[in-house]
Amino acid sequence: MPASMSRSGPNHLSGLLWLLAFAVIVESMLLRTATRTLIHIPGTQRFESWIKLLAEGGRLAYYVAAVSLVVTLFVLVFLGFASRTPRHVGMASTTVIFLAVAAIGRFGGLTWNTMAWFTLVVLAVAGVLAWRGLRSLPMGLFLVSSLSAGLSVVAQTTENGITGGQMDVLVWVAEILLVAAGLTAPLLLEKPPGLVAWAVGATVAVIVIVAFTVGASTVTILVLWNLGIPGWLPGVVYAAASASLVATLWSAAVQHEQVVLVGLLLLVAGGVGLVSSYQTGLVFVGVLLLGGLSDGVGTSQNRSVSVGSKDATTANSVPAGRTMDEAAILNG
Repeated sequence: MPASMSRSGPNHLSGLLWLLAFAVIVESMLLRTATRTLIHIPGTQRFESWIKLLAEGGRLAYYVAAVSLVVTLFVLVFLGFASRTPRHVGMASTTVIFLAVAAIGRFGGLTWNTMAWFTLVVLAVAGVLAWRGLRSLPMGLFLVSSLSAGLSVVAQTTENGITGGQMDVLVWVAEILLVAAGLTAPLLLEKPPGLVAWAVGATVAVIVIVAFTVGASTVTILVLWNLGIPGWLPGVVYAAASASLVATLWSAAVQHEQVVLVGLLLLVAGGVGLVSSYQTGLVFVGVLLLGGLSDGVGTSQNRSVSVGSKDATTANSVPAGRTMDEAAILNG
């Protein structure tokens, strides 16, 4: 075993993650948000050609994101099996099942109901395998929210189904847990957000409150389309969750924690419930990243693990929940 091992990670995966994140952000802003918002604004008919241009740009970003997503999933599967650790092999195996179900369903080999149940099960298993203690709490809350929202839909297609009251309870649980995931997002970071990060988050919170005050109907529609929840909670609750989420993303960018930054972005972009295989795939990548399947990607290259060293850098270089030997295997 070498005397020192870099945590810089495979550069090709780092670049792929940046491409995926960029394409998803553009797709979300143009295709899911801008075009859907503009149609609710009176007088925008005269800008129809520009709106169509935005939509085409969003579709192009979607195609890039979809291709990048599939490639990223395959790369993460390879890393999982290559690590030979039971937890990572299990995460890779659930991803293979998800890809197989999505591919078979895409060509009509499975009914939507069967695909939905399979997806909920493998997503739950992936979440359990990705759990790494308290730092995984935001991811865990997000996944349970997604399972609750998905179950509220798929359970209606079973023989006995569920009552309207039971469905409402599942939706309420999904909303509350999603907000809780946003509020606890800073737990994903190695260091808590600083004052600048919280200032940026507070600015976004004000914007969210104004948006709910001025155009609550439009905002709730966007929340439903993008996140998969109807937006029943008060706007101030979403504002608080948004502030914490943005502060976390800002800190992850400043602290060069690419895995946290991209993983969290993909969770949010994927939303909860069973919207589409594409958005569920984004959630899958987010879970795999935050679960440590790509440990070392996008981290600072000057942080290394020196085997046998007793200095402070050794303690800070090993990811939480990992032994020195496991970290060495994953990064060697």
